Amino acid sequence: LIDVSGHGIEPALLSVSVHNMIRSGSLGRETVLAPEAALTELNRLFQMDRQGDHYFTMWYGVYRVSTRTLRYANAGAPAALAFVAGAGDAVDVTELPTTSRPVGMFEDTVFVARDYAVPPSCTILIYSDGASENLLIGGRQLSPAEFANVCAQVVGSNQSIDDLITALRALTPTGSFEDDCSVIRLSFG
Repeated sequence: LIDVSGHGIEPALLSVSVHNMIRSGSLGRETVLAPEAALTELNRLFQMDRQGDHYFTMWYGVYRVSTRTLRYANAGAPAALAFVAGAGDAVDVTELPTTSRPVGMFEDTVFVARDYAVPPSCTILIYSDGASENLLIGGRQLSPAEFANVCAQVVGSNQSIDDLITALRALTPTGSFEDDCSVIRLSFG
């Protein structure tokens, strides 16, 4: 998941460029399969002083099916959330932490990857800050715990991402997001 600073055509084109670089294989197979290496190389190639002062946050993961292991790194994006059915109707939430500075801000940024052993029937949500950082009716900001709780209710009842977006919009005074909103739902059997 990539979230480029700013709005409009320049950030959109930068996002497409990064996406194409990853998908084309031009970073090399070993680099693409190692999240920390991929972020390091993207940081080298996309310094903001050469990109119209745009930087980007990014959550990057690689799932190894044979070991049910997700290796991930985070460059300034919100921590992903993993949801697994708990006792009764409860849903256990695990934050997948690791944060480095956004890509392109500083040449010497060190990106760190972590591994997550994906349990059976796990759902992982990866999202931009536009999904989680919203003002609520009453003027206060949605807390990370409240965001995780709304997500757990939607995931626990097997609702769709559209239902999650609707639930989050319903919490705001305008019924809309203040910033770009991206959500990726990964479901593991």
